Amino acid sequence: MRNPLSWFEFRSFLFGVIVASVIWWALSLLKPLFRQLLESMRQRGRERDLQGSSDLENTYRKIVFRQTQGAHLAASLFALDEIAMETRLLAPPSYAEPGAPHPHIDITEQAIPYLPDFPELAAVYQGATLTIPEALSGGINLIITGQPGTGKSTALAHLASQIVNRRPEVESLHEMIPFFIHAADLRLPLKDPKKPTDFLTPITSKLVELSGALTAGKLPNFVEYAFQSGRALLLLDGCDELTPAGLQEVTAYLRVILRQFPRARIITTGAPEYVDGLLSLGFVPMTIMPWTAQKQREFLQVWTMLWQKYVATESWAQTILTPIDPILLNRWLLEGNLGLTPMELTLKVWAAYAGDARGARPTDAIEAHLRRLLPAQAPIEALYAIGAQASLNGLPLFEAGRAKEWTKSFEPAIPLPTAEAEPAARENLPPEASPVPGGTGPLAAKPGAKKQTGPLPRPASLVSQITVSGILAAHGGSLVRFAHPIYLGFLAGKGLTAADAETVLTQPPWVGRATTLRYMAAFGDATDVVNSLLATEDYILLRPRLTAARLLRDAPPKAPWRNAVMGALIQVLQNEDHPAGLRGQVIAALALSGDPSSGALFRQLMLSPSNELRRLAALGAGVVHDSKSVDALIEVLNTSAGAARQAACLALVEIGTPHALEAIATALTQGDEQLRIAAAEALANHPVEGHETLKDGISSEDILLRRAIVYGLARVHEPWAQELLGRIPTQDDQWVVRNAAVEILESIQRPNPHIPQRELPPENMPWLIEFAGKYGMGVVPGEPATDLLLLALKDDNPEYQQTALHYLRHTPTEGVLAALYPHLFGTDAEMRDGVFRVLQQMATGGARLPAPQQFGLG
Repeated sequence: MRNPLSWFEFRSFLFGVIVASVIWWALSLLKPLFRQLLESMRQRGRERDLQGSSDLENTYRKIVFRQTQGAHLAASLFALDEIAMETRLLAPPSYAEPGAPHPHIDITEQAIPYLPDFPELAAVYQGATLTIPEALSGGINLIITGQPGTGKSTALAHLASQIVNRRPEVESLHEMIPFFIHAADLRLPLKDPKKPTDFLTPITSKLVELSGALTAGKLPNFVEYAFQSGRALLLLDGCDELTPAGLQEVTAYLRVILRQFPRARIITTGAPEYVDGLLSLGFVPMTIMPWTAQKQREFLQVWTMLWQKYVATESWAQTILTPIDPILLNRWLLEGNLGLTPMELTLKVWAAYAGDARGARPTDAIEAHLRRLLPAQAPIEALYAIGAQASLNGLPLFEAGRAKEWTKSFEPAIPLPTAEAEPAARENLPPEASPVPGGTGPLAAKPGAKKQTGPLPRPASLVSQITVSGILAAHGGSLVRFAHPIYLGFLAGKGLTAADAETVLTQPPWVGRATTLRYMAAFGDATDVVNSLLATEDYILLRPRLTAARLLRDAPPKAPWRNAVMGALIQVLQNEDHPAGLRGQVIAALALSGDPSSGALFRQLMLSPSNELRRLAALGAGVVHDSKSVDALIEVLNTSAGAARQAACLALVEIGTPHALEAIATALTQGDEQLRIAAAEALANHPVEGHETLKDGISSEDILLRRAIVYGLARVHEPWAQELLGRIPTQDDQWVVRNAAVEILESIQRPNPHIPQRELPPENMPWLIEFAGKYGMGVVPGEPATDLLLLALKDDNPEYQQTALHYLRHTPTEGVLAALYPHLFGTDAEMRDGVFRVLQQMATGGARLPAPQQFGLG
């Protein structure tokens, strides 16, 4: 007999199943609605966060503005925004993947090798550049590289100031929240971080230090919100000052930041020689451009105006400084500035206006500045001791207590105040810096300030006084560093002896090593240093030889080792097996060496049968403005082809004598089609005669001349040139001229091919998928495509080869190097130069480049 209870339980179970099914069905229907509701709640939460942080953000922007205005060399005189020049970055070679429209390549990209370690050549000839916002527009994180004193830190500070003030120059970054911090303030490695937000603590701590107690409690949430929302722009200064070990710690820190906050953007600084680890995180190194002669003139004009506005009118200045005629002074200051960094030019100008110049060399300007900052009665030998010990021990950052040990023997040089000396001693109490021009920003004495009364405090230690003066910079706790790496190298060069050179040479690459060697060569006999560098093997990049070349500029003209360096560099130039990128660095080093015989050397090299060597020599002659080279350059125009003729055109315009410009006019009006284009593009670099020639030439009856003028106008970035160019497609009566203008205008309207782009995964690269199909292969999602790229490297299509090179630069494995090296020793000049650039970037990222003999080459 069936149990009624069992039937009831079955029906209950069946009912429950049906009800549950209905509920799950209803929920599945409502799931999109729930998702939309949840996203709406999250959006409202984000809006509340934004509204809640708006007041704090406005306050924070004011904090950043105050922070940045004092973050530059002449902060004791002027605010940053008053004196800062626009930062430009050397544009990398234009790039387009297979199948994309080919970009227009102008004369500078064809004639000048890409030299990120020596951007001075591109600066002289007005090569392609990018602003920082333009460089970021491709979605990459950026490393700004450059030699010490080229303005990397100032560029970061100025960018932060422009963003918080929403300047039109940085419109694409207006909604970013900049965090400007020095790597030393991160205090790496962090102690026992337990959650991702702990990695933001160093940034928050620095902000609390800057902002004070009023906003301290709100800052952690504000910082986290900025990074979580993708609005944070971390401007990390000082990475170029670190040793490789310190840079690896920074890399590990940034790896966590990018993993936890993938939408955050980062710009940091780097040394040209190494950015170890950062490339593996997807950072792109770009070199800061040196100031052109025009930019130097603009800076001097601004300095003169500000000096007369703020300094010359002060009563103390009228009693201390000798009146000078700015026109005469500036005419002198504009001479002999080839190769000067913005720092060196600033110190040269400052010393001249302050009347404490010690000589005409860059080293004289640096010494004048350090003595200007040096506290009263403090011996400069104490600075030499700190610089020497920091350099010998490889310490970009060191304990203040350790520095006090280094300077212990100099402390008695500062007498304790006596009752008789007390009135005079009070004059030297904090603010310890002297009035402008030697003051240090907020510490500068103000007219009418009340004198301190009461008991006289015990004087601070030497290290404390030097820190207050601005020569050293404090970073939390008791850590200090030199405020500028040039200070460290300069003082070490003064304080070390020839016997210390071996210790410095054995150090890994860091800025202190490079600057110390540079100034040791400037102040002493560097024969042993040079011999060691020239004997060190570096088969591919010849970095020790180029390091020796950098010693030439500041060294005495009759230094016994100069001929050995010059001879070694000439050997590199004359070796046709070396790629243009390497030989171009040598030409740049020779041009910047200040050697009076460099012009004669370039003239001699232009007699070579090598078209490539004539090209490089022509560029060198133009850089040094050797007027005696004009006839040799004209001969290059008449007997060479391709890039050599283009280089000669650029050099003739740069030299700019009547004879040189007459030769360019002849090339423009009587040359073949390609020579006319080269002459017109070169004339774009001359803002007076060149621009007038282009304006007049566009109305010529000569069709080939007008067509050439189109390409010249494309290089003039001024409204009048763009207006003329825009009228040609509709107003010129010859189709060859109209077509040239249309081609140029279309190229201008396309995305800038120099802007580095965030790279897609292999499965999203159309060209690679197409290439794989050519060989019956596929691209596996999530898997590296190294094998396919190596296969593309062997393809007959140059576009596939160059694109494969572009991607293989991230894979410095032995297999990839074995595939690259044969091209470096091959006959295809374009591939050889491309492989050299890839190997150079690999080495900068920390890869070891084996000797070519390992692969059966060389």
